[in-house]
Amino acid sequence: MGEKIIYEQHPVTAERKAELRQKGYKIIDAKFAPDDYKHPEPMKKGGSVVDKPSKGLNVDEIKAKLTEKGIDFDPAANKPVLAELLDNAAE
Repeated sequence: MGEKIIYEQHPVTAERKAELRQKGYKIIDAKFAPDDYKHPEPMKKGGSVVDKPSKGLNVDEIKAKLTEKGIDFDPAANKPVLAELLDNAAE
């Protein structure tokens, strides 16, 4: 089996590079990631995984947050689609 590819925001710290390479990843700049890419190894900040803005929210709460931010969404969309919109908007 070939190398697993991970798209990581550059510059990558030496510690993060070592961690990812030890897990068998080939590191490529995140700007080259495909649109549907899901990061398999979330960055840790202060020892804990950084929570996404949608974490712990229900569908109605996510829709309210999207509306507050002025982000258009399909009212019939399911929670994962809405959560991704909200999480990507926060960046």
